[in-house]
Amino acid sequence: METQKAILVTGGSTGFGRLTAQTLAREGYTVFASMRDVSGRNAAASAQLRTLADKEGLSLQVVELDVTDAGSVQQAVAEVIDQAGRIDVLVNNAGIVYVGLSEAFTLDQAQRIFDTNFFGVVRMNRAVLPHMRQQGSGLLVHISSVAGRLVLPFMGLYSATKFALEALAESYRYELSSVGIDSVIVEPGGYPTNIATSNPGPADQVRVAEYGAIAEIPDKMFASITELFSGPDAPHPQEVADVVAGLIAMPAGARPLRTLVGRDAQAAMRLNDVAVQAQRTLMEQFGIAHLNEATVARRI
Repeated sequence: METQKAILVTGGSTGFGRLTAQTLAREGYTVFASMRDVSGRNAAASAQLRTLADKEGLSLQVVELDVTDAGSVQQAVAEVIDQAGRIDVLVNNAGIVYVGLSEAFTLDQAQRIFDTNFFGVVRMNRAVLPHMRQQGSGLLVHISSVAGRLVLPFMGLYSATKFALEALAESYRYELSSVGIDSVIVEPGGYPTNIATSNPGPADQVRVAEYGAIAEIPDKMFASITELFSGPDAPHPQEVADVVAGLIAMPAGARPLRTLVGRDAQAAMRLNDVAVQAQRTLMEQFGIAHLNEATVARRI
């Protein structure tokens, strides 16, 4: 295995991001786990990762990075390149989730979730792609969600950001294939991570109250999810980290566009299969079918 790949993971303080960073470092890669406020709110997470790296002799470093801040993004990417000499893989994992009545989320809240889940990815990809194109190789991994293909009520804003992310990542797939760069999407189902338990809820409680009994459903949904995740059969987020590691280990050009992870995520497989055929037909009509090669979906 090629062990000198330099990998940057966003949202590395908890959940999928942290597990992915640890897993990849243990695989022998040079890993940079990025997070906001490493000296403040994420000081403990930063210290734990550094302790793990020292204890196990891992090439695992913590980098300060806020995906909503263009200056922070550029500085972090420059730091990684300065230390590693290159960036081979970017794992776009940072994200937040809202659950609640869509109308009751304010415009500020909508802008905030898009700024993290979508525009944060735009900032990250724009920062690393010039270096990857110069190298003639690279991999963009986009941690999406089954909610980026299917919609549940009360998760409209979250799904909207993931639908947007899916479109962007797939477009990158076609546009970058000829320059040696892969763009892939990982679609997890529900997993017990902090992103699933830190929902701020809608800010406009006046509008929430106007919905009456319907407004009680999101809290009941959240309680059901919490109960499911606390049970003995709860899915383990390590599954997602392992899928990311598997994609990185695959040869360039052979990686599937989409990978579904988790039992509940399989509901989107038929939709993904149909989309592959429809996309192929559309691109043939525009005379660009050659950009659609190796665009397949798989399940884990």
